[in-house]
Amino acid sequence: MVDDGDDLFGEALSVEESSIQKGREDGIRDGMVAGLAEGRELGIQKGYEIGQEVGFYAGCLRTWRALQASDPGLISERQEKGLAALEEMLGAFPLYDPQDESLLDALERLRGRFKAVASALGCLQEYYPREATEGALSF
Repeated sequence: MVDDGDDLFGEALSVEESSIQKGREDGIRDGMVAGLAEGRELGIQKGYEIGQEVGFYAGCLRTWRALQASDPGLISERQEKGLAALEEMLGAFPLYDPQDESLLDALERLRGRFKAVASALGCLQEYYPREATEGALSF
């Protein structure tokens, strides 16, 4: 008779343990799904921000090149070297390879080069995304 009682409690403990294990497996599965969705959303947001910033730098370079074409004496030889270096960095930027671990380092170097070129040309030296400044103004 004692063996039957032990077996009854053994089954009760195993039901609890199996419920805990099932809950753990369900939690891991649901966490992976939620984590993937959050990661994808964050990746899209950060990718957009980086693309917008790099596009700003490319647009500035294009404008400066157009000004240079209309008035070749406007850009000095030193400024031309800076523009060429910026152009080279933009061409080599790993924009289409989000897995590239050097992307953030390349972005920092690009920011520095842009600041140097813009300073040499006497232009605005910072990138201010529109979303960051829209909410800052209030009346």
